[in-house]
Amino acid sequence: MDKLFAITLDVGSSLANKTGAWRTNRPLYVDRLPPCNHACPAGENIQGWLYHAESGDYEAAWRTLIEENPFPAIMGRVCYHPCETSCNRGKVDETVGINSVERFLGDEALKQGWKF
Repeated sequence: MDKLFAITLDVGSSLANKTGAWRTNRPLYVDRLPPCNHACPAGENIQGWLYHAESGDYEAAWRTLIEENPFPAIMGRVCYHPCETSCNRGKVDETVGINSVERFLGDEALKQGWKF
């Protein structure tokens, strides 16, 4: 006897066809470094200090930055900034100018006389 139109699949075929109810499967959160942090040769917490810089709190940004890099004014000039090459934002419009912000924070610290 032929199967009815609504029941054309055999038992177990939903697993083979990757269909059906998958209520037991949940997304797995993987805690990874962002691409810019991963690419940074100095190992800086770029999101940490960039957050403060975006909000205008440059001293807090500088203090976060110098936790891993005691010479941001120098590094902002000599680093070949692989972080910008791997920046996710480049897929949307332009990469974040991480190197320029780092150099600005170092120069601002020198100008303002912020101490370690």
